[in-house]
Amino acid sequence: MDGVTDSRTDSRTDSATDAAAEGRPRLVGRPGATARAAALRERWFACSSALGWTAAAEWPDPAVDAVCDVVTARHGGHEARDRAVERALARWAGVRAGAGVGLAETLTDLAALNTAVSGADRVVDAPTEGPAAVRRPDGVRLLRAVSLAWTDVACGDLAETAAVDPLSGLASVRYLRTRLAEVYRAARAHGREAGADRALVVLALDVRDWRRVAPLTIAGEAAGVVFDAGESIAVVGRGTVVVLAPREGLTERAGVLRRLVERRLAAAEGMVGTPTVRVEPLPRTHDEACALLGRLRDEEPGADEDAEPQRA
Repeated sequence: MDGVTDSRTDSRTDSATDAAAEGRPRLVGRPGATARAAALRERWFACSSALGWTAAAEWPDPAVDAVCDVVTARHGGHEARDRAVERALARWAGVRAGAGVGLAETLTDLAALNTAVSGADRVVDAPTEGPAAVRRPDGVRLLRAVSLAWTDVACGDLAETAAVDPLSGLASVRYLRTRLAEVYRAARAHGREAGADRALVVLALDVRDWRRVAPLTIAGEAAGVVFDAGESIAVVGRGTVVVLAPREGLTERAGVLRRLVERRLAAAEGMVGTPTVRVEPLPRTHDEACALLGRLRDEEPGADEDAEPQRA
């Protein structure tokens, strides 16, 4: 990006002043920004505006800065950088969805970034062009990652008001919370603890990329085979299936579920490690049970790496 940044670097203060005078968002001069990242950020905004971004004041965001920093980084291996770019763009897509930006406009903004990178640097397929070259990541993979990250957040909003999780087709965490409330009310009416009769079976998958939807659906179908007598089966977070079931014989049924899931997911793409199945006792109160569901979501494998906002 050196060929692009020389003239811009010399006039960063003037550019920021002009932007303020014209009512445009200030796109350069942020503390600690490298000249390469700042130049890419300004160029990205210009390309996005040309492609039809409607609200200039809503374009700047820390997630934009993070993408620019990662894309212009000149250290680390290419595979590590590609993964870092994918994670940064997934976070950015989640932020766009959370801000109410539609998927079409988000993907147009992604296209603007591609144009900005292509114009700002020599984009090559192999790392043979020296330190100034930027290797283009797999565009199809990035498109999938951005689309899924945007959908995660957008459907998270939808799942808060729906009984069915939009991605997996399983019951949503909202439904499970409602079902738990019924269980706790019934237990209170009969003068006993809810956990005396029921418990949760927690099936956790480690699937960290866009391919996780199919394994999650397969896991849900396996749970339906083992727990087919009216038990409540729901998805929590991005890779956790929870079953509310009677305690009697539950340890043995959980073992059957584990073996069935391992067999059905043996050849599934995107799996990392082995699925885990455990029995979780019900807490004393409904509020504590809802807090437990939130912890199960937060403890999912890869939760720290996938930073799209999630909702319990």
